Amino acid sequence: MASLPLIRISPSEFQFAECRTGYTSRLRLTSLQAQAVGFKFKTNAPHKFLVKPVVCSLTKKGMSVDVVVKSSSPITDVDRFLIQTVALAADEAEDLDSAKWRTLDPSRIMEDLIYCTIGRRRSSSQSSGSQSDSPLVSVSDIYSPSPYQEQQYFAEKGDRRLANGLAKRVYAMMPALDIADFSWYELVLFAATCFAIGFLLPLIRHVLF
Repeated sequence: MASLPLIRISPSEFQFAECRTGYTSRLRLTSLQAQAVGFKFKTNAPHKFLVKPVVCSLTKKGMSVDVVVKSSSPITDVDRFLIQTVALAADEAEDLDSAKWRTLDPSRIMEDLIYCTIGRRRSSSQSSGSQSDSPLVSVSDIYSPSPYQEQQYFAEKGDRRLANGLAKRVYAMMPALDIADFSWYELVLFAATCFAIGFLLPLIRHVLF
């Protein structure tokens, strides 16, 4: 039986925008549990990102915290984060930090991937309004994705690229086609073939990989 999620992540990925110092993103974590919940971030590029907060506890249902990430280097397709979450007792939630996190039983911890994307450039007013007086800290823990997670991620990217390529080829052919050259039967067959390809492509990838 799958475990219930402990927090809601909004948005579901870090959507980076350019700012004067590089790139910045934020997302909101909201507790879905009545008891205390803790979280910790890891990344596969700890030298690249500054995060606030890296470790934190949410002590009641509906409590939220904004997580801010900054980088002075360009964001790439391989950049990603792992968020670990765990239900906590009251004494565990108090003054939660990285040292206290390491004492928790690993079997209690749930994990989710958070990917990184590039959005539009932030205006200077938006950037200054989102600044905080609290210092950002580097993510000290290195996260290495499993081979299965890597395979799923790049397979999904491959599906999108293949679909985009097919759409561009069909669009390029359209000016040369005259609907009067085709019977209704041929048009229906063509539409059904396109639908079948779009439906079967992700299914075939799921079965084979």
